[in-house]
Amino acid sequence: MFVNPRDPDNKAIHSKILEWVLAFEDIPRDVRIYTREITCNDPGCNHTETHIDIIGPNNFKKELLVRKPLVYIRKWDIVF
Repeated sequence: MFVNPRDPDNKAIHSKILEWVLAFEDIPRDVRIYTREITCNDPGCNHTETHIDIIGPNNFKKELLVRKPLVYIRKWDIVF
């Protein structure tokens, strides 16, 4: 897992991801965001991907897969 030495708990990127997700009109304002990084273990596979789960009220759920480490995610990566 990649870690920003100035933000080891990744609080800054989590708050930015929440901000970027809430910019979409069809997303409820009271969602929770969970992220997890998964590293490919296959030989020849050299990447880490981030799974973003967006969970809200009334069984609202969206999943997003970004094929890069969490600390490298930017606004343009958040696409539904």
